[in-house]
Amino acid sequence: QFVIVVVDSTDRERISVTKEELYKMLAHEASKSWDLKKAGLLIFANKQDVKECMTVAEISQFLKLTSIKDHQWHIQACCALTGEG
Repeated sequence: QFVIVVVDSTDRERISVTKEELYKMLAHEASKSWDLKKAGLLIFANKQDVKECMTVAEISQFLKLTSIKDHQWHIQACCALTGEG
């Protein structure tokens, strides 16, 4: 099982909403309401073709992905228009 999160790499204002929702979901999962204990976390950093977008490293740092210890996670740069990533 995987939880998939798609991040708009150009939207610096709403990345905080993404972070808040991600950690709410993980906290909700911790309450055992969901059966996602072993689910991996896949984050797609979309719109990497746009100049001045956030890099994968910036998104990872902002979302504090290294603090997530209970789930394997991976962040992948991508572009939905070209199919890259």
